Amino acid sequence: MAARNKQELPVIFIRDSQGNTVEKITVKEWMRRKAIQQNDNFFIKLYREALNYYAMDDFEKAEDLLLYLCESTHYSHYEYVERLANIYRLEKRPDKERCILLLSHRQLRNDPICLHIDRRLEKLDYDFLPSNGLFNQAFGN
Repeated sequence: MAARNKQELPVIFIRDSQGNTVEKITVKEWMRRKAIQQNDNFFIKLYREALNYYAMDDFEKAEDLLLYLCESTHYSHYEYVERLANIYRLEKRPDKERCILLLSHRQLRNDPICLHIDRRLEKLDYDFLPSNGLFNQAFGN
């Protein structure tokens, strides 16, 4: 492909409310920014729909949407993870709750939100691990 002259590249002028040119970007960059914005809107709509299902106690549909959102964002949006963990808590599925929290913890390890995840994991241990018996004797609890 032939090299293009910089003066031949199509550009878009970004202007402020007074009409002053703030930025000059290529069409390719404009398309990239637009795609990110549309993608964010899509995730917001899916999350709202998941919240609607959650409010109607239709946890199966809410779980499907939240799992998709979690996987799409690589478990880095704690609001999705927390709501999904709440579903697992309500359905008494501590193994799934722990798994989703640990996946999120791995992605957010340097984020202060990890303190919330740690507390939630501690509460999960307290609520679902046996409080007496061989397990505690073996580990000195």
